[in-house]
Amino acid sequence: MSTRRAGEKSPITRSIQVVALLTVLGAASALRGEQEGLLAEGTRALYRGDPVAAGALARKYLKTHPGASAGLVLLARAEVAQGKHLSAYQELRKVLRAEPKSIDALYLLGRVCLLLSQAEHQALYALAPDSARVHQLLAESYQVQHNRAKAEEEYLAASRADPRSVEVLNALGELKRTQFHFDEALAYYSQAAQIEPRNYDSAYGLGVCYLYQEDITRATREFRRALALDPDSAPARLALGDALLRAGQTTEAVAELQAAAALRPDMRQAYTLLARAYRRLGQLQEAEEARKKSDELTQKERAFREEDFSTDGLGTAEVPPSPEANPPVGPEQ
Repeated sequence: MSTRRAGEKSPITRSIQVVALLTVLGAASALRGEQEGLLAEGTRALYRGDPVAAGALARKYLKTHPGASAGLVLLARAEVAQGKHLSAYQELRKVLRAEPKSIDALYLLGRVCLLLSQAEHQALYALAPDSARVHQLLAESYQVQHNRAKAEEEYLAASRADPRSVEVLNALGELKRTQFHFDEALAYYSQAAQIEPRNYDSAYGLGVCYLYQEDITRATREFRRALALDPDSAPARLALGDALLRAGQTTEAVAELQAAAALRPDMRQAYTLLARAYRRLGQLQEAEEARKKSDELTQKERAFREEDFSTDGLGTAEVPPSPEANPPVGPEQ
């Protein structure tokens, strides 16, 4: 006759427990299958053009799975299809609070925000079609299309509607600066600076214009003013380093260029200028390391441009480089 240790369960008891566990798991699996079926059915409803049914199925799923990302995303998609963009926005924000890296939610949120912004712009246009803001929005849309002539026309209309708009004056300054019309750009930036002396954009814009015109003293002054307003501006650090290098203040230039590279490790021109500065200081190993980094980033930029050409066929040949992306680099002295 076999004996069992205290607390040891009999084979019959164990069998009963196993059967009970399998029954529970089977029921849970069936329920899970049923619930997953709701998502699949809701997706099919969405694809056949019935967003109301899709939304109802998503809500049914969410009753048993509160806050489930899959259910919220399906509900958001159904609401977008019904034109309920604000509701969709709120559902997607719930997803991203729980899963900040949800690709589906981020993609849909981008679309929803675009739709919401278009609706607001249309409302603004209907309310005040000749306002400075409407002309500014139109100008910005033309800039995206690289239509500089129409962009300037709309910015000028915006400036006439609101002559003290610092944003519009700076935008006109940038438009002229990127076309290398520096005297006109300086005029716009100067107007903006007079209205709002503590404005980073006008200070930086003035500095870039002066730097292109080789007025190093004024350029240095404006870049220092820009950095006083935004110490973490990598473009301003780079441009100040460039100005100091042209002025022969090589050690001070290195400090600014190192700061720019630390803020923006992908800023190729920081390494180009650092290589030049290190050579002047006789630090040949550091110069070679900076040159290699500059060459590496140049290759990456070239590969990106080639991919850009191959995908959209537009290229950038007719678009002057933005000084923010490629601040001026002075000639080797």
